[in-house]
Formats: sequence, C-alpha cells, structure tokens
Amino acid sequence: MNSSTLVATYDFRLVALSVVIAICASYVALDLAGRVNQARNNARVAWLIGGAIAMGTGIWSMHYTGMVAYHLPVQVYYHIPTVFLSLVAAIAASLVALYVVSRPHISVLHVIVGSLLIATGISAMHYTGMAAMRMPAMHQWDQTLVVLSVAVALIVALAALGLTFLFREEGHDRVLKGVCAVIMGFAVPAMHYTGMAAVSFKPMAETPDLTNSMEMTGLVNAAIIAVTFVVLGSVFLFSRRSTPAQAPSASQA
Repeated sequence: MNSSTLVATYDFRLVALSVVIAICASYVALDLAGRVNQARNNARVAWLIGGAIAMGTGIWSMHYTGMVAYHLPVQVYYHIPTVFLSLVAAIAASLVALYVVSRPHISVLHVIVGSLLIATGISAMHYTGMAAMRMPAMHQWDQTLVVLSVAVALIVALAALGLTFLFREEGHDRVLKGVCAVIMGFAVPAMHYTGMAAVSFKPMAETPDLTNSMEMTGLVNAAIIAVTFVVLGSVFLFSRRSTPAQAPSASQA
C-alpha cells in the first residue's frame, strides 16, 4: 500500500450492530413474504409498498451503520441528496424481491431476472452511498474487489429470493425462519464489507464541496437505527395482528 494512502480502521461494535440490523431486516422480510403472498388487490399493493419500505430501510440502515463504523483520519461528511438516493435504491431492490416471491408461479427466468435486479439495486445503494462521501481525499478502487462485491450481491440476491420464496407460505417453524434470517443477515453485509475493501483514499489539498452535506455523527446514526427498528417492529407487529386478505371467490374471479 502506498505510504500516502489513508489508513482506515473499524469500530467492530458498529460492525456487529450492522449485522444485527441485517438479521432483523431479513427476519421481517421472511415474515412479510407470506403476508404479501396471501394478500389480494389493494391489500397486496399496500403490503408490497410497506414491506419494501421496511426491508429497504433495514438494508440501508445496515449500510450506513457500516459506513459510520469505518473510520478515516480525516473529517467525513455525506451529501444528503445522494444519501437519500441510495435509500431509494435499497427500497427499489426490496420491492423487486417481494414482488417476485409473491407471484403465484415462479420460473427460473423470474428468479434470474429478479436476482439481477436486486443485485443491481443493492450494488447501486452501496456505491451511491460511497459517492455521497465528502472529504479531503480521493477514492481509488480495486476493480477486482468491485467486481467481486457485485458477484457477492448477486449470490446474496439468489439466496434471498430462494429463502423468501420458501417462507412465503404461513406455518413455518419460527426457529427455522430465524436460522435462515441469520444466514441472510450475514450474507447481506458481506457485499457491503467486500465493497469497502475495494476502496482506498489518498489525501488531497483541495477542500471538498460541502453543499447540502453533513457529518454522520454517532447521534445521527443512532437516530437512523432507532427509526429503522421502529419501522421494522411496527411492520412485523402489524403483520402478526392483521388478518390476511381473503382470495376472491370463483364468482368474483
């Protein structure tokens, strides 16, 4: 490594928290799969949108917790419009995932196309989030690790679709669902930390443009995490208490 490259370190407590967030988001995703699959008409649309927002917020929160865990010896700010664009990418990827697994019949083509779209959304979220960074340093990329991170995203997408499809029917054992959520919860951050390994920073003399930017302090991250758990918890509790929409009768079909 060049001696002028900034040396990054991690707060492993926040790394562990990012994995916990991913596990919780994964469990809610597995639970929502059954809800979306059983719902019909307007109820199905509502569960798709609400579920995508909950899942996307969870994935996005994991990403930014991992970003805050990544420490550089310079002040780092984040461009807020770009940050929100990365959130939109995470929600879009989640919407695709829920839509694919809630279809009555799923072919290999559906799985392949859905996985590609989800991987694109996850990768877009990560690298858009990286592009939001503002600091007196310049990104340098290891192209091999960038490609590897996208490949990991695709593998994660395939696994997520498979597991979510498996749990789209009600009545599955909660312990088994929890085990699968843990698997997904470790897989999703794998893409993030592979992507982080692909970047290094070299200091620059120029002052960065901090227009519409703010520092991602511990307080801001705590607020993001709190909102994430409120959203995930609310959606999960609502799904437990609500009655699935009944399928239309033959006379209505």
